[in-house]
Amino acid sequence: MATTTAPQLPFRWRPSKIVAQRRKRTLATNKAAANILTPSIPQSNFDLTELPVKAGIEAWQEGLGSMYNIQLHNQPERPIHIRSRASHFDSFIFGSLEVRVRQQVGRARAQAARDGLDSYTLHFHGRACGVSRDNGPYQRIEPGDLLILDQTQTSSSRLNGQDDLFLVVPRPVLAPLLSAPDEHNAHVISGKDPLVSLFRSHLYELYRATPELSPEAARAVIRPTLELAAAAINGSASEGQSTTLQSALTARICRYIEEHAMEPDLAAARIAAAFGMSQRKLYYLMGAYGGVAAYIQEVRLRRAKAAIVAPALRHMSIAEIAADFGFSDPTNFSRVFRRAFGMSPREMRAFAAEGRQDELTGRRNARSMWDWMRHLR
Repeated sequence: MATTTAPQLPFRWRPSKIVAQRRKRTLATNKAAANILTPSIPQSNFDLTELPVKAGIEAWQEGLGSMYNIQLHNQPERPIHIRSRASHFDSFIFGSLEVRVRQQVGRARAQAARDGLDSYTLHFHGRACGVSRDNGPYQRIEPGDLLILDQTQTSSSRLNGQDDLFLVVPRPVLAPLLSAPDEHNAHVISGKDPLVSLFRSHLYELYRATPELSPEAARAVIRPTLELAAAAINGSASEGQSTTLQSALTARICRYIEEHAMEPDLAAARIAAAFGMSQRKLYYLMGAYGGVAAYIQEVRLRRAKAAIVAPALRHMSIAEIAADFGFSDPTNFSRVFRRAFGMSPREMRAFAAEGRQDELTGRRNARSMWDWMRHLR
């Protein structure tokens, strides 16, 4: 796959003359090493502009198409203009995407069942487009608006080309900071909102600085970036975002539940005691997840789902897997599973089996942004 220079920044942003002059001097003094420098944090460039048309389309389908259903508006006659640059921070993937073809990009329940991705994707689109959820009407997205997509839910986007900044964040990382973590799929927030504008400006500056960031500096900006994202999505800087203590405590509680989810005695009283707080305070903190019991069940369901689609566990019946994860009643398990994932456990296993051949035979680059996204947790 051909790789050339990094794509232009979204929204046709250009560095100031002072910045440009400084960079020019720096490049001149390091000309001998300019072509062998490696980034301080993992980076991936994806460029299809020099590939033949057919090869470019195939590469696009193998990349983004491994997670979304892609339909090009017209069959291109010339090499497709698609370029992206992404960086892998410890807790999220951040980058830009430049596309000059019209397309429709959607995520269906069957796709979610096959890959099990559980992340949010935040987009700042540089071009007007539209998005819908659950086959509903399309909502217009203006340049500069913030779009949130939940990869566990269905969505469809009509794109007339893209000049985007994007941020892919695992649910366990961002959800504790959100007031309604399951209610933001295909959610569009106006770019005129002050908090959205602040978040967008932060991402521009981060994008510009990323190639020169050390791993230590990259880790230092993770928390502020997530806090700004949550403040923009929630609509106001809540007490949790302003102090970071409440959100950090909730994240610790979630990690505790994740670590002890398979223990039969895990309940609100034990968790509250482990953190030295009242059960009332615990219920308040976990309200964003529907409560303590609901989150424990969600964790167990996610693990049961992973076991159901795992090739190594195909010999186990769904009832056996359900029992292993604390669901003694198969009928009740099937009901809560369908409510959580939109299909029955048997349907989920069947979809996963159908998609496994593509998983085994698809060409993959272990260091590509697409591989990062598929394995982001």
